[in-house]
Amino acid sequence: MPNKTIYVPDSDLQVFDHAQDVSGKNLSATIVQALRYFIKIGEGKGFEYVEISEGERGFYKRKRFIGRELASACVTDDQSSLTTSYTVYETVHGRFAVLISEEKKIPLEQSLERELERRIMERITGDYKNSFQYGKEEEVPDVRRLEVYNSLDLLSGHIPGDLFRTLHEIRDGEFLDI
Repeated sequence: MPNKTIYVPDSDLQVFDHAQDVSGKNLSATIVQALRYFIKIGEGKGFEYVEISEGERGFYKRKRFIGRELASACVTDDQSSLTTSYTVYETVHGRFAVLISEEKKIPLEQSLERELERRIMERITGDYKNSFQYGKEEEVPDVRRLEVYNSLDLLSGHIPGDLFRTLHEIRDGEFLDI
């Protein structure tokens, strides 16, 4: 196995130690993993850090990965007033992550009333990010989950057919560097 020597200034040794602790691997594996990420992001293929939230009923956990958004679609079921959104990402490891968000639709009048109340609360509190809290349990907005698949073909049956066909068109399309 070939050897590479890396000269690290004393001031950066803590960075190496911390990276190894975070990865739980040996230093060589940690460096190789970091370089792979660096190359993927730097190759101009659109890979970037993606941060999503997963959970339900107002309790969400942030998850992060390196990937790129490929396509998205929404499906609305008028009988149950449920809108399901699908966002498909390709990860740096060649897997496909699907963020599925299910949100109960509310009538237009109620939606306008909520928006007006949110804007009033923003003006009163000066908090433009989290100014409105949902009052009733059934009003909590949605359920979000992340599913990961090892290949594009495994997505069949788990996402809408039109979205599946779109992903195949993207994969099979010709890249023009123009």
